[in-house]
Amino acid sequence: MIATGAEAVIGELRRRGLFELLASVCQRRGVLLEELCGPARARSVARARHELWWSIRALPDRHYSYPEIARMFGRDSTTVLHGVAAHQRFLARERA
Repeated sequence: MIATGAEAVIGELRRRGLFELLASVCQRRGVLLEELCGPARARSVARARHELWWSIRALPDRHYSYPEIARMFGRDSTTVLHGVAAHQRFLARERA
């Protein structure tokens, strides 16, 4: 499925059993579901989205590819790749 709006993305994440992960990132980061799943580009929303993409990639029971995650969010796979890498850099700075 190619998601086109926040509602479609949220529905797709529910279908795949990823809604709880989405909700926990939103709560921890203080962003709305619709912001994270929509086109918002505010720094706080983008960082939360990057964390969510990283978390989806890191799931131990299912390995989602960058193109799969991109399709879920209606994005390009290189955008997801960049977001995951940005979150990894953030984690490395926090650990240092």
